[in-house]
Amino acid sequence: MIRKYFAMASLGLVLGFMLTRCSKQSIASPIPIIKYIGYSKIPYQNFPTDSLIFIKLEFEDGDGDIGLNITDTAYPYRIGDPYYYNVFTEYLAGKNGSYNYVINANDTVNYNDRIVNIQPDTRNKSISGIMTLKIEPIIGAIVPDSIRLNIFIVDRALNKSNMVATGGIPVNF
Repeated sequence: MIRKYFAMASLGLVLGFMLTRCSKQSIASPIPIIKYIGYSKIPYQNFPTDSLIFIKLEFEDGDGDIGLNITDTAYPYRIGDPYYYNVFTEYLAGKNGSYNYVINANDTVNYNDRIVNIQPDTRNKSISGIMTLKIEPIIGAIVPDSIRLNIFIVDRALNKSNMVATGGIPVNF
């Protein structure tokens, strides 16, 4: 009787192992994917004005080649080249529900950023996690009552992620 249960249990374990080994493993895309999670704000000292806005993004990349090394200084990663930055942020200021770009191509101010290399030193390079961007609200031609950001990232293979929009974020100036 004990042998019968042992044989059945052993058969169940072998079948379970075979089914998990034969199942198709999902392979994440080498193109980065980002998702907007939310924001938080820090007021300026004891005043009712906003000092910093933190934007939280979830990310994943199948080959893990997000980020640049400090030695990535050749084309297209040099200062002034198209991919010196690997996080690109469009900043729009809103007034009464109407949004306009504050920063244009000729501005020296931008919210683009450069993520450091975060590729793991393991066989499986797939990565995922949460990143936080720090935004200091600015005033353009109008004093906005809200801002909206459009964000995407680019990996070292120059694969562009999807673009996410924050929606309106109320600001106090």
